[in-house]
Amino acid sequence: MSKLRSLLIFMAIFLGIALTITKTQATLIPSQKYDSKKDTLYTPKIDTIKNTLTLAGSISTDQIANVRFQNSGKLVWVGVKIGDHVKRGQALASLDQAELRKNLATQFNNYRTQLSQFNDVQDTYKTTKDALLVTDTIQRILDRTQYSLNNSVINYELTDMAIKESTVVSPIDGIIVALDQPFAGVNITPASATFTIISPGSLYFSADVDQETVPKIKVGENVTVTLDSFPNQTLNSKITYIAFTPVSGQTSTVYEVRFELPINNNNLDYRVGMDGDTTITLSSADNALTIPTDAINDDNGQSYVFVKSGNDLVRRDIKIGIENDTTTQVTAGLTQHDQVAVIQK
Repeated sequence: MSKLRSLLIFMAIFLGIALTITKTQATLIPSQKYDSKKDTLYTPKIDTIKNTLTLAGSISTDQIANVRFQNSGKLVWVGVKIGDHVKRGQALASLDQAELRKNLATQFNNYRTQLSQFNDVQDTYKTTKDALLVTDTIQRILDRTQYSLNNSVINYELTDMAIKESTVVSPIDGIIVALDQPFAGVNITPASATFTIISPGSLYFSADVDQETVPKIKVGENVTVTLDSFPNQTLNSKITYIAFTPVSGQTSTVYEVRFELPINNNNLDYRVGMDGDTTITLSSADNALTIPTDAINDDNGQSYVFVKSGNDLVRRDIKIGIENDTTTQVTAGLTQHDQVAVIQK
């Protein structure tokens, strides 16, 4: 029994050695003959290589204001229309102030009445207060008159605020891009009369980046942006913002990334919503030994190429670095004197 077991172990070892030798020989022996009609030869060259990522996006803005009235009322004046340029603090429209001013006058009269009553009570109990004989009942009377006076002041101030808020002004320099009610003479509510203003100088380019790529980029990194409306113009830009939370409503996890637009938009050539692409360099290397990506094959994670040796193409294992769609950096296994082949299959 022990002899049979020893024989089986010996056979297993023998087969393992034989397979190893066979595999080594398969690697070392020529894989096939070179065919000049089908196979293309390339000489590795020293070059600069970049791994870039191109993202589709569009122009957006972070300075957009939706201005509304605080109160309902009759719209008596609209001073702007769509397309108008406005300055910060410029009046846009106003409500009828006649009723508000009458209310203000009423509140002022109420204040004067409360002030008179307050002074009467103070005079009535002046002697008692000076003698420090104020009882709890007297103190409550004095407090009530003080509260009434305070409320009359507050009501007056609220009515005065309503008058000031009956005129809406622009909080930013920009362009009127939308207004719900362009005509005076109608009654409006705060929700039915919105003025939308955008600053044309606050534009940026925005694109969504998947979660695997986010760790590879950083704020301040230089990029380029090309807009579909200006295909012959490449803008040198940089990353200004990477969102911390993902974009909602997407089927995959992506994050908004914003890019600077170094433009002069005085003529309004660049507008919100214009599409384009941005190119980000994820990695790069100078003086790199490079070959066409099509020449590289994979054997269970081991990269290799076919090198011409005489009339044969011999497998050569290599180590690779930066790679893109067309070119790959070779860090070990090749020299500039080798010739690698792209085999037509």
